[in-house]
Amino acid sequence: MVKDKEKFVYYFVLLLPVIDLFTSIATWEGWPSIGLVLKGFFLLFAVVFLLKKNYKKKYYWFFFFLVFLYGLFDVGYWFVQNPSHVIMEITHLIKVFYLPVLVLFFGQYENKYISKKTFFYLSCLFLLFYLIPYPFGFGHNISEVYPNKDLYLSYFYIGNELANIFILLVPVGILYLLEEKKKAWLGIYLFFVFWMLLLLGTKTMYISVFLLVVYFLFRYRKDIGKVIRRHLAVFGVVLVAGVTFLGFYLPQSQFWQNIKTSLDFYEVHSLSNLFTMENIDNIIYSNRLDFLKNVHEEYARGSISIKLLGLGRAKIAEIKDIEIDLFDIFYSIGIIGFIVYILFWIFVLREVRITGIYLFLFVLLVVISLFTGHVLISPMTSTYLALLFGVCFTERRNSCEIMDKKST
Repeated sequence: MVKDKEKFVYYFVLLLPVIDLFTSIATWEGWPSIGLVLKGFFLLFAVVFLLKKNYKKKYYWFFFFLVFLYGLFDVGYWFVQNPSHVIMEITHLIKVFYLPVLVLFFGQYENKYISKKTFFYLSCLFLLFYLIPYPFGFGHNISEVYPNKDLYLSYFYIGNELANIFILLVPVGILYLLEEKKKAWLGIYLFFVFWMLLLLGTKTMYISVFLLVVYFLFRYRKDIGKVIRRHLAVFGVVLVAGVTFLGFYLPQSQFWQNIKTSLDFYEVHSLSNLFTMENIDNIIYSNRLDFLKNVHEEYARGSISIKLLGLGRAKIAEIKDIEIDLFDIFYSIGIIGFIVYILFWIFVLREVRITGIYLFLFVLLVVISLFTGHVLISPMTSTYLALLFGVCFTERRNSCEIMDKKST
């Protein structure tokens, strides 16, 4: 029975890229999608598992009851205010609490099938789904939604979500191939990753790649130092070739072209022009600070009930999403809801542990959520973010078992 559950979770995880692809296609075409419904059922499975596993721990029941009570009160409020918005508000609440519940679940769910290899498989599926349509001229461009931007999306809908997923999956996939010493596969894998970077040139992607390179150089500095000393001449050639290539590539890259397009669009022709609050908002935040101002003004004009329970998802969508996750959460669920949300996160992070590359990636994605969003309330991203805790938990248990065997 336990193995059946483990396999169910494992196969569900492997099917996630397929679910996300079809959800994106449905969004482009305006079709209904069952992607969120499937993830909602998985969320219910996670809640049942956690309460059964911790049935003697009263604080588990207390925090889940607290979230349920707030949800019931919030939905009741919107049912009285505007019944047509109830489904949207229920869906939004599920998205808000989806990540912390899954972090708690994967941080305690021992599953031998979920490992670095799983992340490698998931990244391969996303790379194939993203890249295969491109040579045939299929797929979509972000310019279909934002005329001042140029970015190949394949059949996915939101570029930032897709970039976030690659940022999460690819580093763990590389680690898996390095640990397994699969050099040929690593070469092929890096080729497709590099091709993806040429097409998906978001600011978030390139900055994250830089930070990840710095992390790996610092984390494995001793090993890297040994390799460089052994192959100094080869390293020198590779370094010169790499710098030369970047010198030629960067001015032609999608990343640079998008920056140039944005600078021209907002008529920024000097550094002094760039570092004004208006242009920082335009270029770095893509007008998100302006969206934040509009939502805050609407919130400030609201009644006491609006301040306590929030504007609601429907109203924010009507004004324009801020796309800075914590602000989108706060203004949609209000002071009471945000307090419940923060308390639930404190409870979750006290119950789980995460270390190494998994901790770095988790912190990196939380930081990204403060600039480009689509992390904390995006089930497409947050599922893989929560999976970091599952891989870390499995590896920690495996290392403990190895230590126990050695001690006996």
